[in-house]
Amino acid sequence: MTRLFRWPLIALLAILTIALLQWMIQRGDGEPAPAFAMERPAFGPATYPELLAVSNDRLALSQARVERGPNEWLPRASAGAAALSLFRLTGRIGYLDMAEAQITAVRNLAPSPSGVPELRAELALAQHDRTGAARDLDILSRAAVTPEKPTLSEAAAMRGDLALYSGDHAEAARLYRQAAQIDPHISVSLRIANLQRVSGEFDAAIATLAEATRTEKHTPVVLSGIALQTGMIASARGDYLAARDWYDRAEALFPGHWLTTLYRAEARLANGQTDRAIADLETIARDHGRPEAMDMLAFVWRVRGDATRSRDWARKSGAIWQEWTGKYPTAFAAHAAEHELVFGDLSEALRLARINAQARPFGEARLLLARALMANDQARAALTEISLAERSGWRSAQLYAIKAQALTILGEPDAADVASEQARVINPKINDPATRLIWLAHG
Repeated sequence: MTRLFRWPLIALLAILTIALLQWMIQRGDGEPAPAFAMERPAFGPATYPELLAVSNDRLALSQARVERGPNEWLPRASAGAAALSLFRLTGRIGYLDMAEAQITAVRNLAPSPSGVPELRAELALAQHDRTGAARDLDILSRAAVTPEKPTLSEAAAMRGDLALYSGDHAEAARLYRQAAQIDPHISVSLRIANLQRVSGEFDAAIATLAEATRTEKHTPVVLSGIALQTGMIASARGDYLAARDWYDRAEALFPGHWLTTLYRAEARLANGQTDRAIADLETIARDHGRPEAMDMLAFVWRVRGDATRSRDWARKSGAIWQEWTGKYPTAFAAHAAEHELVFGDLSEALRLARINAQARPFGEARLLLARALMANDQARAALTEISLAERSGWRSAQLYAIKAQALTILGEPDAADVASEQARVINPKINDPATRLIWLAHG
């Protein structure tokens, strides 16, 4: 009889402990919220169209230099860097193609170990190629002439990225600290805040972002990115109103960026502004060809009961994901797997999720793989992936919600209740209908 009641009692005690923790978190300690200094950007293009024009001019100048000296590797390195920067800004795969072509030419033309290995590592990271990035960072470390501090700092930060994507949060934190000690700069602060966010340290992440705005002046695009990241933290907590406010602030700081519009549309969906969100998503889909917007539209129309529109948008986004994964399977496998899970072939979703998890076996990839495994009736294997993500230090409401689902399927209701409560501690709205409309910033 004692054994019969032992596990329910343990589960009850765990739930009470978690509820107490939630009360303490919500109660707070009276400390003021971190102060952001974002009112006056110091320099740089003020809008997305302005930055896009500047970036295109930079690429055109680099390409002209390549034409004048086709056998010189330095102009090609500049062109590759400009194209990679445009890929990050626009998300257009053509710029990734261009960056790969130019940087490959650099590798062929430059005598080893020259040829900007740090740029090759950046390209490898963009393609989710951990092995290639590590190889080029090793080449950089053996350079005969010691690189300048900004390069050394960025190299340490990229090694931190590799540690994070390998599921080693402690090593990632150590390398990010090392990068900051070599040369503190905004990209290190953003990485540290991201690590804190995915580790469930939301207050610490916000404090890191706020401090970054106070220590030096930044361009409008950087400040907008900080506001966007802060909004993602609010969304992960279930504070969808605050998330919308931060995304609005991001737009005000740097108007016209399609990525900001995408997140604003998501927050509007979560806050019941569905018609306006649909209009924004249709603009992104039409003007920028973003398959994420198409997937979100397909889901919204499904929820609204318009199966025809839902299928149309899903078909359009599916064709793009198929094209992109055909070229760069590791870079786009996660997005394509998400699409297949919701709109397509569940076995294909599992195949893509495995590719993604093999390329970057960190918490986010493991949770996606867990979802795909459960969709393919492999709940026990899914629970293994969830446990690995949890042991790595990944903390999110989504993790515990997925864990609760797996445990329920496996017939462990008491443990599932504990996991459900853990999810609610992080995001009290995890089970609200609005939360299922969060496609991007679910934590």
